[in-house]
Amino acid sequence: MIERAGAVTAQLADVWRRAIQDVAGRRGGPRYLEDVLGGIEPDSMLRSFAAAGSLWSDDAASILVVSQRVILALYVEPTERRRGRGRALVTFARHEADARDALALPGDRAMKSLYESVGWKARLLTLGDA
Repeated sequence: MIERAGAVTAQLADVWRRAIQDVAGRRGGPRYLEDVLGGIEPDSMLRSFAAAGSLWSDDAASILVVSQRVILALYVEPTERRRGRGRALVTFARHEADARDALALPGDRAMKSLYESVGWKARLLTLGDA
């Protein structure tokens, strides 16, 4: 069951750290982290998301962050992927957290396909300094 995380557990913090490491190693990842975290230490930002009611999880294997109707972060542990968890989180975000947009890294075809599977279309490409 997907629930709002009002507090950060050790397990949730571990998943968040793995998500940060995964994103940091991808094309566009460092810039994305800079934009989303705004220079704030990742664990502090996770606590801020929880305090703001923006952090959701279905268990200790996934994280969903929805802020201002935008999915800022969606991460499912690699061992739990391709089982419908990501789609369930996106569907939940659309209906329960009122998400209308989402962010995906350049070249992240799997994430883009996930968003397209629930009816969203890519509509914006942002360019800037690397």
